[in-house]
Amino acid sequence: MKTKSYLAALFGGLVFFSTLTLFADNDNEAKREMLSLHETIAEYQGLHYHLCRGRTTACPEKCGDSGEFATFKIVKYLNYKKPGEYGDPKQASYRIQVSDFNKNPISGKYTKQVTQLKKGDRVLLSWRHDYVTTKGGSKFPDRVVSKLQKTE
Repeated sequence: MKTKSYLAALFGGLVFFSTLTLFADNDNEAKREMLSLHETIAEYQGLHYHLCRGRTTACPEKCGDSGEFATFKIVKYLNYKKPGEYGDPKQASYRIQVSDFNKNPISGKYTKQVTQLKKGDRVLLSWRHDYVTTKGGSKFPDRVVSKLQKTE
């Protein structure tokens, strides 16, 4: 009889803790608030290496802000939204990081497309400036490219 009670308690505990884990995973989802939306026609200016000059112990090699960046000159805005006070204003240029300090490629949704562009190519370039809040309490800005498409 003790064995059956023990197994029932063990099974019940597993179900309980797996349910907690399921809900805990949902608690880690981040809340994103759009601060500004940018939809543009841009001209590819080429790749440029940027060396971070920050003053942290990780700079310049391990801070994530050094490496090759694809630079785009904004030719025209197709759409711009800034619903609140804190979003980025309209930009004259935009950069997408494609490699790290050691010029190792950074995996990103648009990295391959960027490497296929030639200087002077025109693209549809869209991005969002979001404010992210995690369930753990971290808060930070995030600028996410949502479209990079070569135009004719």
